[in-house]
Amino acid sequence: MHLNHKVLPWAFAFLLQWLWAAAALAQLPDTVDRVKPSVVLVGTYSATDNPRFRYVGTGFVVGDGLRVVTNAHVAKPGGNPAAESPALVVQVRAGANAWAMRQARVLENNQEQDLALLQIDGPAVAALAIGASDQVREGEEFAFMGFPVGGLLGFSSVTHRGIVSSITTMALPSPTSQQLSERAIRSMRAGPQQVFQLDATAYPGNSGGPLFDTRSGAVFGVISMVLVKGTRESALSHPSGITYAIPSRYVAEMLARHP
Repeated sequence: MHLNHKVLPWAFAFLLQWLWAAAALAQLPDTVDRVKPSVVLVGTYSATDNPRFRYVGTGFVVGDGLRVVTNAHVAKPGGNPAAESPALVVQVRAGANAWAMRQARVLENNQEQDLALLQIDGPAVAALAIGASDQVREGEEFAFMGFPVGGLLGFSSVTHRGIVSSITTMALPSPTSQQLSERAIRSMRAGPQQVFQLDATAYPGNSGGPLFDTRSGAVFGVISMVLVKGTRESALSHPSGITYAIPSRYVAEMLARHP
């Protein structure tokens, strides 16, 4: 039996690709263990609310361990109109199944890019590195972590894995005329921003979570614009959303504005 010499290079390349994919998959559990302590709950707290803590979305710790990146729409929740000024808070891990509440304040709320940067009090938390999203290519595999459907599943982080199915541009919803700022005007003049479209479905509660490399754990995007119809409960059995992630280059630019 003789093998076609033209087939051998193709078979060898396929074998290398399979081995690389298998190695990446084997590394993911270790990466999840490293990323998990840096992924936090973002919400509001009011002593007159029931429950007192209302979960809004996911965030992740960056920089010096006292800054949190999330979505702009997560950082400015509506809260309970009947309550007296619910406070913005972040809950960080205090053990395997325990959480510690930290007060938070907004350093930047960039509605044009749906990104926010928070400052939290207390001791520093393990931070995630920010990767260079300009190097991301369509077809590359990543994972993202968050707390889908909020407290309905309990506050246990969930990891999803998928590929970047498309790198495209999208115009995010514009702020109202009363909210227009110099930066908003510059953003509109610059045109639509780049986004990653993912082939994995995110759910309500995943917004603001990190899109990270399955091997290094570096963040290459922020989950955003999870378009889900119906109630949170129906999203579990009938997901209808398209998942997008904001490239990390916009996160790096935001962090540079707050050294």
